[in-house]
Amino acid sequence: MGARRRGLAWRWLSPWAALLLAASCQRGQGEDFAVEPVRPAPVLEAPRASGGVFRLSEQRGRVVVLSFGYTTCPDVCPTTLSRLAHLYGLLGTASQNVEVVFVSVDPERDSAERLEAYVHAFNPRFIGLRLEGQALSEVLAAYRVTASRRYPEATRYREHPFAGDIPYTVDHTGAYFLIDKRGALRARIPYTVTAEQLRAEVDRLLSEEGSP
Repeated sequence: MGARRRGLAWRWLSPWAALLLAASCQRGQGEDFAVEPVRPAPVLEAPRASGGVFRLSEQRGRVVVLSFGYTTCPDVCPTTLSRLAHLYGLLGTASQNVEVVFVSVDPERDSAERLEAYVHAFNPRFIGLRLEGQALSEVLAAYRVTASRRYPEATRYREHPFAGDIPYTVDHTGAYFLIDKRGALRARIPYTVTAEQLRAEVDRLLSEEGSP
């Protein structure tokens, strides 16, 4: 990703996000696993930030790399999306058969417009999804993703009075969910892996024919 796009992506961090870096996003526990026996990925049907509806069931023949996060995330999400942008570069023309999907866990602050601009700052092909309420809760539960708000300690920030709503970060699972060309959830990989390691896993799924 070029310096301009990195600048655009980081510019989405609010002033409070810098202040709250100590709270930051937290990684979930037990993040990496292979799904055995192979089974269909949980249903995912959600509004695209760019308009229309994304249906996982319509992605047959492509590998889907799914992640969860939010636009004011100070560390995990920029790292995740930067690595996915790097992954596209490593894959070259094969990236046309890979869909990167980012689901917001903070719909209260992530409007469709904000979410679209955020994911597109990393790569214009990335897909942002925005669900609310029960619909979001059901998807998080189905993919075993945790997401909870963390508010600042009033005593710690007493020198920085808040105006309006109290800012917060969201502790959430940081991982890549790999879904194969037949729609099966094959693995959940920690966001800390390198783009090269992620490419090896995606290449393996791209090379499969028929049943995995």
